[in-house]
Amino acid sequence: MNYAVLLLILCALVSVRSTAAEQEYTWSRDVAKIVYSKCTPCHREGEIAPMPLTTYQEVRDVALSIKHEVEDRHMPPWPPEHGIGSFLGVRSLTDNEYNTLIAWIDQGAAPGDLSQAPPPPTFPSGSQLGTPDLVLRMDAKWRIEGNNKDVYRYFVLPTGLTQDRDIAAIEFRPDNASVVHHVLYFVDTTGTARRRDAEDPLLGYAGFGDPGFTSVTSLLGWVPGAQQRFYPTMMGARLHKGSDLVIQVHYAPSPFEQFDQSSVNIFYQRSSDVRQINETSISPRQLPNGVSFVIPANTLREFTGSFKVPVDVSLIGIAPHMHLLGKAARAYAVTPSADTIQLIKIRSWDFHWQGGYAFTRPVKIPRGSTIYYSASYDNTTNNPENPNTPPQVVRWGEATTDEMFLCYFHWLPYQAGDESIDMNTPLPTSVIDFHEHIASSTFTVHPSPARDYIAYTLIAERAGDITLEIIDAQGIVVDISKVSHHIDAGVTADRINTKHLPAGAYVLRARGTIDASTSFIIQR
Repeated sequence: MNYAVLLLILCALVSVRSTAAEQEYTWSRDVAKIVYSKCTPCHREGEIAPMPLTTYQEVRDVALSIKHEVEDRHMPPWPPEHGIGSFLGVRSLTDNEYNTLIAWIDQGAAPGDLSQAPPPPTFPSGSQLGTPDLVLRMDAKWRIEGNNKDVYRYFVLPTGLTQDRDIAAIEFRPDNASVVHHVLYFVDTTGTARRRDAEDPLLGYAGFGDPGFTSVTSLLGWVPGAQQRFYPTMMGARLHKGSDLVIQVHYAPSPFEQFDQSSVNIFYQRSSDVRQINETSISPRQLPNGVSFVIPANTLREFTGSFKVPVDVSLIGIAPHMHLLGKAARAYAVTPSADTIQLIKIRSWDFHWQGGYAFTRPVKIPRGSTIYYSASYDNTTNNPENPNTPPQVVRWGEATTDEMFLCYFHWLPYQAGDESIDMNTPLPTSVIDFHEHIASSTFTVHPSPARDYIAYTLIAERAGDITLEIIDAQGIVVDISKVSHHIDAGVTADRINTKHLPAGAYVLRARGTIDASTSFIIQR
């Protein structure tokens, strides 16, 4: 290469780097949108975070503390490692967001033109999803003592259902968000939870890891800042008639007395043909023969359990679980052809920020694959979370000072096209996308490619009547509904038979009170 040309290239690179280094960031143009989407959902009045981050002044006053927490990757809390598993509701900063925020603070946290800053987000007071079909509330207020201790408590919420219903969405609404740390859901049809509640003189009953019964329904839990969503159409979890919804609430340590009476909003699927979500777990029962779940004092231990998948499955969610000795966790599948499917990896386990994670699209695990779950533990004095000083032998148990080896997998029997289902379903209200315009209607279809049917979801701001048309690639209407469909404001979902349609590209169009369209593909 000509040395003069090389010199020009090097000068250009230096110029680009200098320009990037000299870029000035402002709150109004660059930073407000990052803070409002990744920090404010938890850092606002009445929420669990210690200080509000809702204005420029509030953020500027604690800018150095924010830098420290962000550089340590402690905030925003998101345990899964990037690049392994694609999950909904990621709270962590992208590389660009991280670099922008740190550079802005290093440059002095300039405000910019505050009149041009995006407005702070508004948060729904009753629901992020609309009008629920069923609201369940704790019977009375639970008293949180001001003793700076964690509290785990099970509360029984009778459903009062006289028939089975399929859940389209379940939405936890904290009454006192400043102290509710996270929540797990269980469905009891045995009466065990009611009995344990009656035996305990206080509201609900005490417990840490096991509710005392096997949940008949698989439901992920809730953590602060999580955007709660609907399952895609024709997918759901069964809420049985006469059952009790049991919630385990983790109350964070509080220095003063507080009270909580939280509730749960439940939304039903409208179809009678709903694919039921299943749950499988890896526990000490899946450890190799001869391996006992025991963690001796002053040792590091790692355990790996596994099970073989007997049928093709679509994995839709995953939830590792350990206690205070937890150090790292990983789940993956190995197919019969020896391919590895990475599911989740948590490099630095944090007991205080654990939860369930829903995949953005179902992950197909072929029949005959083996799913593995590995978890490591630190039972030494180097672990600042170790509940025992000096370290003691630790075994399986429900107490905080015990340990657990668990990973839950939520799945469906596989159907062709599952990989294309977008689990990131649209919402009638939005917290994360507060700055975006919410359209008057949202129309989606899955699966695509499809074969025997398509399922659609229509979210509308107002009620009305519509007809549905299927239009082929030549613009010809090949199928039209014979009757007008009445839709309510909010979410409408149903299924359409497509067995008679040849392979090709199509458009599903709604006409009437709501005009909307969406495309799909038929594959034979």
